Amino acid sequence: MLTIDSISKELGGRVVLRAVSFTVPPGQAAGVVGANGAGKSTLLRIIAGELAADSGRIQLPRGGPIGYLPQGYSGREGETVAEAFPGVFGGEGSSEELERLGHELALDPYNPALVAAYDRVLARLAAGPAEAAIEPLREALGLRDISREAHLGELSGGELTRLGLLSVAASQPPLLLLDEPTNHLDLAGIEWVQAFVRRFRGPAVVVSHDRALLDACAQQIVEVDGATGTAESFAGNYSAYAEEKARRAADQLERYRRQQREERHLKEVISAVESRSRSIENKSIDFYVRKRAKKVARRAVTLKARVERQLESAEHVTRPGRALQGFAGSFHVEEQGAALLVSVMNVALAAGGRRLVEGLSFDVRRGQTTVITGPNGAGKTTLLRAILGAHDVSEGRIAFSASATPGYLAQSEPASAVGQEAAMTPVELLRRKRPMTDGEASNVLHRFLLGHTQVRTPVRELSYGERRRLALALMVLGGANLLVLDEPTNHLDLPSQEAFETALAGYDGAVIAVTHDRYFIEQFADEVVDLGAFAAV
Repeated sequence: MLTIDSISKELGGRVVLRAVSFTVPPGQAAGVVGANGAGKSTLLRIIAGELAADSGRIQLPRGGPIGYLPQGYSGREGETVAEAFPGVFGGEGSSEELERLGHELALDPYNPALVAAYDRVLARLAAGPAEAAIEPLREALGLRDISREAHLGELSGGELTRLGLLSVAASQPPLLLLDEPTNHLDLAGIEWVQAFVRRFRGPAVVVSHDRALLDACAQQIVEVDGATGTAESFAGNYSAYAEEKARRAADQLERYRRQQREERHLKEVISAVESRSRSIENKSIDFYVRKRAKKVARRAVTLKARVERQLESAEHVTRPGRALQGFAGSFHVEEQGAALLVSVMNVALAAGGRRLVEGLSFDVRRGQTTVITGPNGAGKTTLLRAILGAHDVSEGRIAFSASATPGYLAQSEPASAVGQEAAMTPVELLRRKRPMTDGEASNVLHRFLLGHTQVRTPVRELSYGERRRLALALMVLGGANLLVLDEPTNHLDLPSQEAFETALAGYDGAVIAVTHDRYFIEQFADEVVDLGAFAAV
């Protein structure tokens, strides 16, 4: 059993977590959700022991070290795989290396480099099971060709995530803490994570923006509120949580409207009583009549006090926040274009001297969403670049309609984050894209979930997620009738993903999207093209 009891943490003068409490029984998983910067990773670091809480108590299950997968390995680029993940190779070669280092230490016992190397080998031996037990995991995660001497800075994000997962799985921990475990993984890797979490016998805490993963694995959802630092636990998976949030929002809106009607009625009564009292006083100088007018006026005072008590009451319903309506309402199409916008005919692609795919054929029609999937390295981004004319095909042909107006969202850093545009603010970038006032540009950006501060901040100072939303805003203003999207939901928190999808649902043009987001695929894909089926032999 994992017990989190009233955990609080302040960072940089800001309360990140305030009295957070929840429990996770063995064999169950808690999904942690919340906006970017809400404190989800901080919570995991506190549970893992990497960060001390200011107050509160954590009760951990017994049985060995915690299995913790961080979101990244920044600052550790110089470490080798063997140093960063000592458990992923089991005891492979460790006994011989330990014996060799022991002899060297006997000759030079105070050499700090030898002492450190000796300690690392000991840690490797103690970190996990034998090589025979690890090999199936390494095979399943596609890590057979990773060298133990490779440096972390030389590996891709997907390779680092898979190494971290292998290290966690090999250690057979009593507690699982996973921070965005599906980042940079292809569909096969995501399905492996899902199966691993579902089989895990201890308690698990998973921070993720992958709604399909949370639906399949979570028995409770812990929502961290970035504004207050508090957290609330909801029973069930992500869909159950979303339904409960929608029900609460609808209930709050109804209670608020009912309260507004009652307060409006009371104010009308107060106004009528005050008017009547003034009328009686003004029409007569008779003492008894004026006394009656004062009695009527006291009733108005009593009603006013009632309204004030209601406003100050703990039961007073505050105005609910506006529900997300999607980025700028919907994506705008200047011209519909031809019925057939792109035709890929028997295409072969190569990159870096390696042939990637061959025999690839599909069409993209107006109003259709085509999703491109496949293993990491299969050539998905290369295909998008070929469709846009930025990469040559080895064989075959790609016909691109003259009436197609593409809008491209790259997977890498948005173009607006580098070069001269990096010094501009989002408002300035939008005004350069299309004539509009500062106020109009700000309103568009607000609908892309960029706040008052962000719209006036230089692009280079925005977070990656904020720059991603800015790139979407610029693309929408372009009026494209063909959206070419490379991992469009990457780096977007759940509210941003849902707002993006709401906008996309009303789009009349064609979409070509590379994604591993199963929730997105199920909701939008009219056709799925798996590049794995066209891999070059």
